[in-house]
Amino acid sequence: MIEYAIWWDYEIGHLYEMEHVWIYVGHDGEVVDCEASFHGKVLRGLLKDRVNLAGRHVCLYSQPGKHAFSPLPVVFELLPDLYSAAGANAGCDGLLVNEMFKGYFETNEQIDASVRSFLQTKAFVPSMRFEEYLLEPDMFITWDELFTIIPGRIEKRLCELEFR
Repeated sequence: MIEYAIWWDYEIGHLYEMEHVWIYVGHDGEVVDCEASFHGKVLRGLLKDRVNLAGRHVCLYSQPGKHAFSPLPVVFELLPDLYSAAGANAGCDGLLVNEMFKGYFETNEQIDASVRSFLQTKAFVPSMRFEEYLLEPDMFITWDELFTIIPGRIEKRLCELEFR
């Protein structure tokens, strides 16, 4: 199994997002399965007929603004907050400090309000038209490297937004 933790600075609901993709590889190097994170849950990433597999690459769609993954974009249309999450509810979570990052960075009402205010200026209506985006090899780092740089990235984003 290969796990990818995919980090984004900025998400329409809070200051950052990290989603995951797990690729299961057979002894011969063939992709045998895929799973992808979806709002705290896991979806199958490889369709039954494998039509979203191109060689050793699984094609996944990322929810506009929220970044959850799905092998079919129509799945996003089933979400009752697809449009409000990117529009009226932009910034609703402020900075967001989940369990993994407690002790590495903190938030407060002022930071959350500032992040919310900034993200509301980025509200949009998802077009539901998708473009291919390939992750280049130089974009990959180890989990240990990523975890080490995340607090600094958060601090830098807050500085850019003049919160610190």
